[in-house]
Amino acid sequence: MAIEPYLNLVTSQHYNKVKFMSWLSAVLQKVDDVLEVTNAIPEAFDVNKAVGVQLDTVGELVGRSRYLPFQLTDGSSPVLDDTNYRIALKAKIAQNQWDGTLPQIYDVWNSLFPNAQLIIKDNQDMTMDAKIRGDLGLQSVTLVTVGYIIPKPSGVRLNVKWESEITRRDYLGMIVTERDTVQLTFPNPEL
Repeated sequence: MAIEPYLNLVTSQHYNKVKFMSWLSAVLQKVDDVLEVTNAIPEAFDVNKAVGVQLDTVGELVGRSRYLPFQLTDGSSPVLDDTNYRIALKAKIAQNQWDGTLPQIYDVWNSLFPNAQLIIKDNQDMTMDAKIRGDLGLQSVTLVTVGYIIPKPSGVRLNVKWESEITRRDYLGMIVTERDTVQLTFPNPEL
């Protein structure tokens, strides 16, 4: 809203009155400022554009915290940065809207990690195998491993296997169980 069109509606009798026009401009400017802030709110809390506190607010609405409930294997902070937190939020939103089909899992994966490949196999025994090719970075790997990224039916065990160009000891042997806890098996020291 621009205030000039409203100021132009003032009759000629009052248009030349400096005090009246100043008062009217001040009142209209307050309304205009409120309208600008109101119009900026949806963009400020857009999951693709939000940062910091706004992203935390989106996380509260979605139901996913920035703070991981465990320590990363490399000793870095369990607090997700904005980039990885945005991935976790988008995955949670997708999980909340998941229709239970494998094609939609692939759609979610491709939107989050376009440079990594996912292959899922339903073992028909309440387990699923997920094979991932490509390097995602430790925080993204951890998000996948603890069940934050790949949607799965309740009670189904997800076994995650990694095929990466980089040998990574920090996520070998991780699997996600039906309680979304991480089980670690120590990697073979000869790797």
